Amino acid sequence: MANLAIAERRSNTRYPSQGLFVGIRRKGRLHKLDASAQDFNKFGVAVLLDQPLPKDCTVYLTVASGDLKIDNLIGVVHNCISQRNGYRCGIQFRTQSNLQFDQEQVECTLRQLEARFKVMMEKESERDR
Repeated sequence: MANLAIAERRSNTRYPSQGLFVGIRRKGRLHKLDASAQDFNKFGVAVLLDQPLPKDCTVYLTVASGDLKIDNLIGVVHNCISQRNGYRCGIQFRTQSNLQFDQEQVECTLRQLEARFKVMMEKESERDR
């Protein structure tokens, strides 16, 4: 039920992101957490983790799919919900943050990643018809 409430608040479509690698490092920590991407768009990502992240926590992400990769992408945890198989965390990207290096390149790569997952979703929808 909580997932539905989150989905209804979104103003931008999120795309299934099978094959998207997401690594997360909390600000001030060296250890990186591997996350399972649930959905994605150029504004944020939902991930499944084996441990919770606190709301409003700043994180540094590595996001990669095929030949596209972004390191040290700035994000903020907007929600973290306990589920049977871990913790589902919604993370909003903060590409305009003063902490974000190469802002234009990062935003360009995020748009490319979003377009890639949008095409994949459309192809899957056509196959299901």
